[in-house]
Amino acid sequence: MTRRLPTSWRPDAVRDSSSEARLAPVSYLPGAGAGSVSSERNRSAGSGSRSPSDDSGAVVLSLAFSGSGAESDDGNAPEVVEQAVVEQRVLRALSRKALSESEVRALITENGLEGEEAETLVARLIDLRYVDDRVLAEELRRRLSEVKGQSKAAVARALSARGLESDIVAETVAEIDADDERAAARNLAEKRARQLGSLDAQTVERRLSGFLARRGYPGGLVREVVSEVVRKRSAPSGGPRFR
Repeated sequence: MTRRLPTSWRPDAVRDSSSEARLAPVSYLPGAGAGSVSSERNRSAGSGSRSPSDDSGAVVLSLAFSGSGAESDDGNAPEVVEQAVVEQRVLRALSRKALSESEVRALITENGLEGEEAETLVARLIDLRYVDDRVLAEELRRRLSEVKGQSKAAVARALSARGLESDIVAETVAEIDADDERAAARNLAEKRARQLGSLDAQTVERRLSGFLARRGYPGGLVREVVSEVVRKRSAPSGGPRFR
């Protein structure tokens, strides 16, 4: 006897409804949208295959099946993060500004890569010398101390703020000796004094003291340098006098 299926039970109906129920929503990486997906599908349908070059700007999709355990708590499928994509973002950041290992690790985490993959990427960047904390520390010391005239203490704070290890900070600032720091403070004070015009000596002394103190110079050095600069500024020029 032939068994007839109910008219409401059709294979195409089951296929349609189950495919909608089983597929979670599509997630797009930043900068991608539904239009990108449509165009990508059209290209694939026309050619029947994708070349490797298509992946350079490809949309990464996350299609998670219900019951697989891949869905997040709110029912949406998690975004797929590719290590190559994150690496390109980090390299672009490094091309604009040197970053410490700590800063690079934070940037990788912000872009959604964690765990073993994140550590592998950090190690790769260090291997390729894109990230070198000692080179960065030395460059910061030269710029802050020699160019900007900041104190030893200010340089140490700046290096620590960039996430550099304490031993690297200590070794780097040890290169700034007392004579270098005194010379930098005096140069700063002299430049600043020339901008103060014809103010009286007491006002000049007060402003120079605050100026150097804000740059982290110790009080004893500030008093010594400011006294020297003010005295030199107040001394007669030694030129000819006319009565």
